[in-house]
Amino acid sequence: MTLPPAPLSLAERDRRWNLARAIMRAEGLDALVVYGDREAAAPAGFSPDCYFSNDRPGSLVVFIGDEPPRVYTFASLMIADHIQAALRGDLQWIAPEQLYVGKTGRDVGGWLAERGLDGRRVGVIGLEPYPPFYFDGALPARTLQGMAQALPKAEFVPVYKAFFRLASVKSEEELGLIRRAADIGEAMSEALRATARPGVSEADLVAAVTATCFALGGYTAEVLLGTGPEYVGWGPPAWQYRSQQPRVLREGDIVLSELFALYGLMETQHQAAVAIGEVHPDFERAAAVARAGYDAGLAALRAGNTFGDLVDAMEAPLLAAGGWHVHPLVHSINPYGPVGFGSAPGIESLPEAARYPQLRPLPTVGRDLPLQAGMCFAFEPNCGFGRHLANIGGTVIVGETGGIALNENSTRLMRADG
Repeated sequence: MTLPPAPLSLAERDRRWNLARAIMRAEGLDALVVYGDREAAAPAGFSPDCYFSNDRPGSLVVFIGDEPPRVYTFASLMIADHIQAALRGDLQWIAPEQLYVGKTGRDVGGWLAERGLDGRRVGVIGLEPYPPFYFDGALPARTLQGMAQALPKAEFVPVYKAFFRLASVKSEEELGLIRRAADIGEAMSEALRATARPGVSEADLVAAVTATCFALGGYTAEVLLGTGPEYVGWGPPAWQYRSQQPRVLREGDIVLSELFALYGLMETQHQAAVAIGEVHPDFERAAAVARAGYDAGLAALRAGNTFGDLVDAMEAPLLAAGGWHVHPLVHSINPYGPVGFGSAPGIESLPEAARYPQLRPLPTVGRDLPLQAGMCFAFEPNCGFGRHLANIGGTVIVGETGGIALNENSTRLMRADG
């Protein structure tokens, strides 16, 4: 496992703040408002605020020209943490004079009005759709209304796509955080494999995975998990949201998971799958198809290709095998953006799906995006035959001539100890 990287430097801060100013120049903006979702949701569902603040999630970060940004936080709790961090000697990006309590459109709009920006173009990161979580955008309607009331003549411009194009190419400091997260995810995948055996419950699996992550100084708040001699679903285990007991594993089960490891708010994803004893042959066949898609994706993940080229390569084995799939084959991370579902059949191919009145397959988003070295993607090829689904995958970096894989054990069907 790699050593923990150093804290992000002030040079990295300046690089990111200059990125914000580059967006403002390119889009003709007089100000840029960056929305950050609340904490405690893995750790926040939408957190570009942290990209610019390197601080606690849940703020509005506001840039005007070349000035240092203002950070409007949700409560004085963040001020207390900021004071404590200074007493510890932590390297902080935001000075006390930049930090304000008042995460509302009214507060932000009032300041922008004071600065004479009514009637000007104000960029907003948070207005655009952000699959798979916010199809109507992450910014609350009341926040936008508050800014609009304070700036009735201003034009609010969505600029997440411009942000993604620049922020998706990672710096060397950021790649160090991603590699550390990937190492933690690798250990989490092994903990899943080592724990899986007949008589163990799904709760035991989740406990082993999360304990491994936190013991290594990482963060995770969610485990997607399914088990059984058949499996067609995808999501958190049902006992986490429905009052029922965690399932107990048996011989012949498959364990399918998606594990999330974060370090310094950089995320990696790991599609760890484990066979317990002899599983149905369709699981083995589906896992082989998924691995073929993974290998094809690695070859296609190179500068000069488009995201559409990558999706086409990854779904070719699935189409040739005649299987179906339940979740994307690939999507970007750090930050999220393009999502590749491809054209292969989904769950609508299952007989049980006929009873559902409105079942819409999700489209691929971002096919025309040019791949650039340093972009980060989650590979999650998956394939089902009948009621037998398998998925594998890990985190990869775009290289000049092909993908750079950061994981190994979650990229093939693992075997529980006999």
